[in-house]
Amino acid sequence: MDKVYVVTDFGPGDGGKGGIVHALSCMQDDEVNLIIKRGGAQGSHGVCTSYKEKFNFSQWGCGTLEGIPTFCSEQMIISPVGLENESEALRRLGIYDPYTLLSIDPSCICATPFHTISSQLEELLLGKRPRGTIGTGVGRACRMANEQGNEITLYASELQNLTAIERKLFLQRDFYCSKYNSSVIELVLPEDVELAKHNLSLLRDEGFMQYCIEVFKTVGQRISLMELSQALGQNGTAIVECSHGILTDAEKGFKPHVSAIRTLPKFTNNMLREAGYGGRIINFAIHRAYEIRHGAGPMPTYDANFTSTMLPGSHKAENRWQGIVRAGAFDFNLFRHAVACSEETHIDGICLTWFDQVLNNNGKWLLCEKYQNSPYEGENYVEFLKNRARPIITERQVYQTDDRAKLFHAVETILSDYTDLPLMMLSVGPTELDKISSQNIRRL
Repeated sequence: MDKVYVVTDFGPGDGGKGGIVHALSCMQDDEVNLIIKRGGAQGSHGVCTSYKEKFNFSQWGCGTLEGIPTFCSEQMIISPVGLENESEALRRLGIYDPYTLLSIDPSCICATPFHTISSQLEELLLGKRPRGTIGTGVGRACRMANEQGNEITLYASELQNLTAIERKLFLQRDFYCSKYNSSVIELVLPEDVELAKHNLSLLRDEGFMQYCIEVFKTVGQRISLMELSQALGQNGTAIVECSHGILTDAEKGFKPHVSAIRTLPKFTNNMLREAGYGGRIINFAIHRAYEIRHGAGPMPTYDANFTSTMLPGSHKAENRWQGIVRAGAFDFNLFRHAVACSEETHIDGICLTWFDQVLNNNGKWLLCEKYQNSPYEGENYVEFLKNRARPIITERQVYQTDDRAKLFHAVETILSDYTDLPLMMLSVGPTELDKISSQNIRRL
């Protein structure tokens, strides 16, 4: 590889990474021949092509519909059950054998259904103090590996060993059985009792255990294992497609509303260098043209009316684990926080997504540069953001035009009033043809 694009969400997630990765995959000037996945299997990165195909990718990369293979890096937590479900959906879309487009690092941690059960029970036990979770168990798998070690953690390299699969799934099941008993029912909200009972019953269901073993064995027979240095040992361009967002980074994010995963771009860059890659790394910050948060956590510019206006067309919906989806004016206080968290990495520019929703709202672009108030001395900043921050909203006008260069320049000019990062790509619609790129992107 002589060039690698790193695509990182500079919000809490849901920034539109899928469309950007797909657009980069279709660029004529670069022969993109590998998508590298990093993060977790819980992602849902939407792709809509100009030839009328749609798919939400989790573990396969967003270049799959262009025939570009995916490599799940050592920093990717995979879900074998999710792999089987996604591969079946891809088959229905017309890809005969999706596994031929996938290779996996042997050291990938596997998230299991028992991690899923733990994730969901832990969220239920928080009651009316939600942390926010996707509920798939990716974070639980990461925490188990960090806290319990290799003896109980299942890795991709072991998926081709039935004895290892059985031993570790039983160890995980027993670990969580000892942690959760019937007293859980008494500790959750009345409306959550049935969900808690369902998870506890699965935890002790021998038929469910056998189902898990069979799925994991099947996946082990289908996957190809490869290390990153081998995956990078070809000519062309790669794209690192990251999950989550910087504001949910395990250490730098807004605790407690964070993932167990490190999401900063420096970890991606370090991984590439440690694998022996010596070529160019181009880091892009991805963000919607407005704030969006699907899950608990601080969002000072949240506005219910704005949400109902802007979100038609988004596939995000309310669920028990993440709560409602919220939207509001682009908050540059939060964006600057994400940039500061990434200060160890040179960020080459910003890719702004979903701008068509701004244009559909009469071109009224709502932006927040600062708040009316500040935290009290000693006040927890996350609590300030959640409860007291009063955003000052500015309305900037962007006029609809068929002149793509003129539209790009208008957005670029406004954006430059709020951030030093140059605009590299502007999304004004769902497909790759709706992405307007800066001429500078070809000079990187």
